Amino acid sequence: MPTSPDDFRIEQGVRADGATVISVFGEVDLSTADQLEAALVALAAQRRAAVLDLSGVEFMDSSGIGVLVRATRDADRDGWSFALAAELPEALSRLFTLSGLDEFLHVDGLS
Repeated sequence: MPTSPDDFRIEQGVRADGATVISVFGEVDLSTADQLEAALVALAAQRRAAVLDLSGVEFMDSSGIGVLVRATRDADRDGWSFALAAELPEALSRLFTLSGLDEFLHVDGLS
């Protein structure tokens, strides 16, 4: 069943190692990507290590990919720790592999 922008949500928690886990649910697209970006920008400003859990994402378009690319680039430049959780939906894993993003994005396991 397709989701609506109302079904999109972001939840945050903290791992035992102190890293913030950002769990995303629903579709990351033009109507929701700005919410994800705002959450990541806030963590970057605090220099908080973050792991992005996309296991609840059903779809991602170029808007979402842009958020991930900017966050990874900014983290590398600014010394902020940002990674994706290793468990990805098959569609996202395939998208990242086909686009070559799997070589660019950092992957971390959830503890």
